[in-house]
Amino acid sequence: MNVRQIAIVGGAVVLALGAFVWLRGAAAPDQATQQLAQATPAPSAVQVLVAKRDLAVGERITPDAIGWVDWPQGSASQSFYLKSAAPNAAEELANGVVRVAMVTGEPLTNQKVVVIGAASSTMAALVTPGMRATTIAINPETAVAGFILPNDRVDIVLTREMTITVNGQQTNRSVSSTVLENVRVLAIDQALAQAKDANTLAGSTATVELSAEDAEKLRLADKLGDLSLSLRSYADAGGPTMARLDTAAMAQPVPPPPATTPAQSPSIQQPGQVTTTESAVSGSSQSGAAGAGPSSEVKVYRGGQ
Repeated sequence: MNVRQIAIVGGAVVLALGAFVWLRGAAAPDQATQQLAQATPAPSAVQVLVAKRDLAVGERITPDAIGWVDWPQGSASQSFYLKSAAPNAAEELANGVVRVAMVTGEPLTNQKVVVIGAASSTMAALVTPGMRATTIAINPETAVAGFILPNDRVDIVLTREMTITVNGQQTNRSVSSTVLENVRVLAIDQALAQAKDANTLAGSTATVELSAEDAEKLRLADKLGDLSLSLRSYADAGGPTMARLDTAAMAQPVPPPPATTPAQSPSIQQPGQVTTTESAVSGSSQSGAAGAGPSSEVKVYRGGQ
C-alpha cells in the first residue's frame, strides 16, 4: 500500500470517528430531556363539573348537559364544583336554571346556575336576591326597534303632558325625563334569551329587575305618562340602578294659588303644576288709575264683585 492509499484510509477513519462523536453528542441532550421528563411528576388533576354543550340563559339543566372532567389542580378556582368537595353536584343541579350563558367545557359556578325544584318558576330563579321583577308595555318605537335583549341594561324615560299658565292662559307642553338608570332587562315577552343567530327580539312587554322601592316608582311613572327604553352601551352597564325623582316629568301637581292673590305677569308654574281654576287677577285692581292711558291689562271679575 502506497502512501497515497494510506492517507486516504486514514482520512476516512478520522471522518468516521468525527461523525460518530458528533452524533453521540447530539443525541445526548434528547436522552437527558427524556430522562428529566420521566423524572418530573405529571401535575395533579381534580375533577370539575363543566358544561358539555352551550347553555343559554334561563335554560333548565339536564343530566346530559353537564359532566365531570379532569382539570389541573393549580388552576381550579374555589368557585368551581369539585367532585372531591361536592360529589353529588351533578344530581343536585338537575332542573337548575342557567343564570349566565356558558360555552362547552366551561366550569359551572354557583353564580352561573341556580338550584331550584322542578316546579319552581324560572323567572324567580333569575331575579337577583332582594330585587323584584316588574313588567311594562313596549313597542318597536319605545324599545329601540327590538335591539334590546334580555340581560341588557337600559334607562327608562318618562314623557308626559304638563300644564303651565302664561298671562292667565293655560297651555300644555310635553316634558321628557329619565326616571331610572342602568336597569337590567330580564325578558322580552316570555323570552329569557335571544334566539340563536338573532340580533333583535321584538315584543310587546319588557320585564325588568328593580328594588321594591324603585318598582313602586316605575308604576307611578307609568300612570303619569308614556314610558320608553333607551339602550345603554356595555361600557356603561356597570354600577347599580339609580332612580331620579327630582326630574321635571316626575313633579307632582300642586294646588293653584288663591283667587284673590295677585299673580305676576307672565306667570309660569313649576314643572308638574296643574291649575284647576281661573288664573289670579293680573295687574292692579286699585281705583284711581284714571288718566293712566290705555292699558292692555285684562281684569277678571268673579260673580258678586
